[in-house]
Amino acid sequence: METRATVATKAEPEPKPKQVVKRAAELLREGELLLKKKHKALHKLLGPEAGDKAVAEVTGQLAATRALVPTRKNPVELEPKRLHQQVIQLDQAIQTHLGRWRKSQLREFVEAILWALGLAAVIKFFILEAFSIPSSSMYPTLQIGDHLFINKFEFGLYVPFSSKRAIEWGQPDRGDVIVFVYKYPGDPLDGEDFIKRVVALPGDRIRLEDDRIILNGQPIQTEIVAETKCGMFGRDWESTPSSYCPCVIQRETVEDESWESQHLLPGCGRREEWSGTWPQRERPMTLGKYFGDQAKNPDWPDVVVPDDHVFVMGDNRDASEDGRFWGFVPFDRIKGKAFIVFWPFSRGFDWID
Repeated sequence: METRATVATKAEPEPKPKQVVKRAAELLREGELLLKKKHKALHKLLGPEAGDKAVAEVTGQLAATRALVPTRKNPVELEPKRLHQQVIQLDQAIQTHLGRWRKSQLREFVEAILWALGLAAVIKFFILEAFSIPSSSMYPTLQIGDHLFINKFEFGLYVPFSSKRAIEWGQPDRGDVIVFVYKYPGDPLDGEDFIKRVVALPGDRIRLEDDRIILNGQPIQTEIVAETKCGMFGRDWESTPSSYCPCVIQRETVEDESWESQHLLPGCGRREEWSGTWPQRERPMTLGKYFGDQAKNPDWPDVVVPDDHVFVMGDNRDASEDGRFWGFVPFDRIKGKAFIVFWPFSRGFDWID
């Protein structure tokens, strides 16, 4: 007696509805785009008659597939198996007649990477740029290690790899926190990005008396918020203060802009070599760079901001080497306006005053 072995065939897996609909949508987009772009090339390759036949076959398969995909305009019941078979036929038709122009997975991957890099470059050069805080010069507003975004679109359209603007439509206001390129020949930090607050605009007369800004001859509104102890940091990126000093947190307001600053109380070493009054009559010998003493400033005790420049200071007034030391910031060195802290997450998305 002849014995025959029965071979069990594995049942074809049930197509998943979402995957089938997704694949159908992808093929519909691909087929329609290829027909639109390559129908002339197809006729040139195959000839008029064969070209018309190929276009008709692909068009028919597109229409058959579209008829099985439920949409608002086509409220049909989804039949996953039937749609799956139709997707296979559409894929075969596209491959047969338009396959030479289809993108490989490698090409799609490379194009996606290039698009992502291009988009990132456009964002970085023209719209947003990330910046991190290395020092305590902007305490209490910004902390060491904060990561923030600057809006490069705020003042104009910048030339890539430069702080110069190809098109200009705005300038900083008092109270803006800006990032700019620091220039001081011979300084190790020459060419680095700095972040400070704009406190005076072109034509403004400014000085500091007992930690209070005198702007155009009038003291700005200043309110003591708290007396506390402020950390003293010796180096950039130092996470733990080397010591603490008594200090005052104050809120400063100019017109409708306000922000917080801090200054040390008498008795701390740094307070003795840098007082809350500026500019001083003579350059303090204990300081390095210094700007605006009477011998060099015809408008002393005020300092007058020249055209196309701003005057900046750090919010941590006794721990900030800023415009009081090296002068003004030209408009064409300003990279953008800081507007939000995005890291660390513990601060949430903290908008910068």
